[in-house]
Amino acid sequence: MPKEILVLGHGHLAFRILRSLRQQGYPVTHRPALPNSPTDLRTPVEKLAQLLDGHDLSQVAMAYVLDDSDERNLELLLALISISEEICITAALFNESIIPHFEAAHPRLKIFNPARLAAPAFVAALYEKVQRPVRPVAPVKPRSLGKPPADRLVPGLLLGFLVLILGSAFFYHFFEGLSWINSLYFVVVTVTTVGYGDINLLGSDAGSKLFGIALILISTVFIWLIFSLTIHRILRQREELAKGHRKYGLRNHIVLCGLGRLGYFIATELHRRSEKFIVIEMNESVPHIEYLRNHGVSVYIGNARLARVLRDAGAADAKAVVSVIDNDLGNLEIGLNARSLQPGIRTILRVFDDSMAQVLKEKLDIHLSLSTSSVAESAFLGTMKPTTKQ
Repeated sequence: MPKEILVLGHGHLAFRILRSLRQQGYPVTHRPALPNSPTDLRTPVEKLAQLLDGHDLSQVAMAYVLDDSDERNLELLLALISISEEICITAALFNESIIPHFEAAHPRLKIFNPARLAAPAFVAALYEKVQRPVRPVAPVKPRSLGKPPADRLVPGLLLGFLVLILGSAFFYHFFEGLSWINSLYFVVVTVTTVGYGDINLLGSDAGSKLFGIALILISTVFIWLIFSLTIHRILRQREELAKGHRKYGLRNHIVLCGLGRLGYFIATELHRRSEKFIVIEMNESVPHIEYLRNHGVSVYIGNARLARVLRDAGAADAKAVVSVIDNDLGNLEIGLNARSLQPGIRTILRVFDDSMAQVLKEKLDIHLSLSTSSVAESAFLGTMKPTTKQ
């Protein structure tokens, strides 16, 4: 009896491998990975035993570990390599730094990073010739509510502060008999709390002293407000710039939406090819953002599904939009919004469903729709030996 194939894990890649193996006539057993729970204190071997439910690993020619979660894949790999060195294992891991350690620990283990396998196909799609013409679509003019009202608080405070200084100088000129320059000098050293003492109100009447007290208190409030609001505005502008929030004047560039597992490898390949591109990523804590910025890549922190964000990134003048966020409908929305800004723009979207990819090409004129799992599938199937087949 021929040995069977064991597929562990669930997700798009596991489904594709499972379907392909069954279509090719391989005897296949599928076991979805057990969900992780903080209260589950069992060892990985004990969890694998429950998952296999008495399955004989000696009858397995190849075990595929293909869960969407690196954490579950690591747990399954630890259990498998601790049980037997004879079983052949092909696994998916996105964390490449630990792959050599696992491959060195097991002689028949091969690990692939699906994102690294798929990224070149997405970059190559930028240069493929598109045969089918795109139906013309009139560009959508952005709706505008007009310019937002200007913040007049700081200018108003500055004007009020100037009126306070000039009015006080006027008061001391006429009521204390100071010259205009001495009056202005006295008011300035008073509001700035310098107080040289060369001019003072020691011999003045109560009215002048009360006016001086009011001048000090009111000017202090003015200075505090102006200073704090100015610093707040500066910090807010720096924060916006740090997030890449500005209008980019690039032309004939590439807009890459999504800086996850796949997006990072696409970005590095585009940078290697010296392409002009800008990255749009909604999650500010993605670990690769600073790395790309340090290499001169512009990163815009924002939701690429919003037309105004695409507009700021220069999609209207770009040569292509590549959208690889973890959401099929989100990628579709980004692609259609990009076409609204520029009907002829090349759109390359990641989609998980093959039938949906075909509909996008035929009905919505999306140039290219690719799936990470479909591109990576051949590499994983390539580890199979023909003798395993019935």
